[in-house]
Amino acid sequence: MRGDTAMDTESKAGKLILETLRKAKKPLSTYQVAKLAQLSWPTANSHCYRLKSSGVLDSKSDEVKIGVKRIIWWIK
Repeated sequence: MRGDTAMDTESKAGKLILETLRKAKKPLSTYQVAKLAQLSWPTANSHCYRLKSSGVLDSKSDEVKIGVKRIIWWIK
């Protein structure tokens, strides 16, 4: 039996996120990933964190304005 993180790279959402980031050729915010992959923001967010846990993605927090942060994702 596989763990959630191993399965995520094989899930439809996980594959869409990886394909979207590969095509973009640059880091994207969670919102951009969701929009380009045609996923809801919560789905994109949870799958990005799972992909990060499995070592496929990396991220950094970026403060857009006071009190507003966004997460930027890229393929390792």
